[in-house]
Amino acid sequence: MPDHELAMCAYVQLGVLSDRKQQTLARDRFLLLGGVEACRAGWLEVAEACRLLIVTSNPAHQLKRHATIADALRDNDFQHLVAAGERYCTYEQAEHLLRQLGLTPEGDHPELSRGERMSQLLAQGQRE
Repeated sequence: MPDHELAMCAYVQLGVLSDRKQQTLARDRFLLLGGVEACRAGWLEVAEACRLLIVTSNPAHQLKRHATIADALRDNDFQHLVAAGERYCTYEQAEHLLRQLGLTPEGDHPELSRGERMSQLLAQGQRE
C-alpha cells in the first residue's frame, strides 16, 4: 500500500517549485496529484489548497466543476485525468526529482505533521 502522505509531500513540493519557475502546466499536474494524495491521506485542507491554486490560475480546469477533490474522485472523467497524471509522474519519479534537487518528500520541518508542512508550503507559495 502506498504512503499517501509521502506522495502528497512529494507532489506538493514539486508543484510549489514548478510555480516558482513559472511552469504552470507542470505546477497544475503536480498540484493535482498532490491534492489527490492529500485527499487519500485524509488531509482535506491540503487537497482544497491544491484545488484552489489550480482553479484560480486555470478557471477552465476540470476541477472547477467539482466542489472538492473528494467529489471529483467520484467522476470517471476525473479519474482518467488522475491516471494520466500518475503516468506523467509516478511517486517514485517525484521522489527521484526531489532528491536530485537536494530535497526529500518528508520536508525540512520534522516538528510539524506532513499535512501541516504542506499547508504552510502552499500558503507561502500563494504569497510569493
